[in-house]
Amino acid sequence: MKHSKFKILYKLGVAIAIAFFFKLLFFRLDHFLQWDLPFMIAIILIIWLGNDAIDNALNTRCPWIENARKRLLIQAFLSAIFTSISLFFLMYLLHQLRFGDGRIINRKMVEIFPPAIFFTFGILAFKIGNEFFNSLKNSLLEVEKYKTESANAQLENLKNQLNPHFLFNNLSVLTSLVYKNQDKAAHFINELAKVYRYVLDSKNAELVPLQDELDFINHYIYLQKIRFEDSILFEINVEESKKNDFLLPMCLQMLVENTIQHNETSQANPLQVLIYTQNNSLIIENPILPRNNVADSTKTGLKNIEQRYSFFTDEKVVVTNNGATFKVILPLIERK
Repeated sequence: MKHSKFKILYKLGVAIAIAFFFKLLFFRLDHFLQWDLPFMIAIILIIWLGNDAIDNALNTRCPWIENARKRLLIQAFLSAIFTSISLFFLMYLLHQLRFGDGRIINRKMVEIFPPAIFFTFGILAFKIGNEFFNSLKNSLLEVEKYKTESANAQLENLKNQLNPHFLFNNLSVLTSLVYKNQDKAAHFINELAKVYRYVLDSKNAELVPLQDELDFINHYIYLQKIRFEDSILFEINVEESKKNDFLLPMCLQMLVENTIQHNETSQANPLQVLIYTQNNSLIIENPILPRNNVADSTKTGLKNIEQRYSFFTDEKVVVTNNGATFKVILPLIERK
């Protein structure tokens, strides 16, 4: 409320100052405080508010950051037309209120209109330039914000993969395999190395092909299948035409990991995880089999994915939970 009042008082103050300037420049001192002074202030405010309305409308329909050249041309054209017509009509109206001679062109209008229009265009040029640079600055701040969030997310992904529990669980499985089946143990080590290699290779990537994520998740699934055996069943059904589309690195693994962490797994009632494509999206779906000893989820991982996706596409990450099935829909991004 205080900010709104300040803006109104600011515009009124500037309008009064400009009106005083033109009064001093084009009228005699004995005419300075005549009744037309408030009318001149009103003319300035009308032109100012009209150009503000044009600016606000274009901010929605044609933002600076999308096409700065197109925005500049459209705003310059609309502002010039509106300002010229409004200024001419209002000055004509003021003249008729003062003299009532019916003349469209008069000496005072010829004297005042050119400097008034150039003065107005100068202010508009400054305002439009200021709008553009503010928009550019905000855009750069958004980019930096994304880089920071992306770096934090990538670091968190790396921590999740390299945390002691993940390593301990896999080393325990490996210890058991070494005594039972050395060939299988060697294969297990190779798969574990591929998981870690992908984590390191993709930690600086913004987007990765779906095919790369599927290759990685297959290595990750192999490790989980050795550990859980038939307690978890995975079904992957991805359209060939979608494998060259892009998504965020590590997000598929994060969702599979969440599924395992928050659901009960047993050979009597195995957890079934479906990974498939549909309508330009990748879907990860599982039945809800809540564990008794799992901590309440903060949903930080999902929020992180949603925030990171917002920088690359207007399509939203959709999360649904109907009590029986949990489903996450990730938009696939086409690289052109």
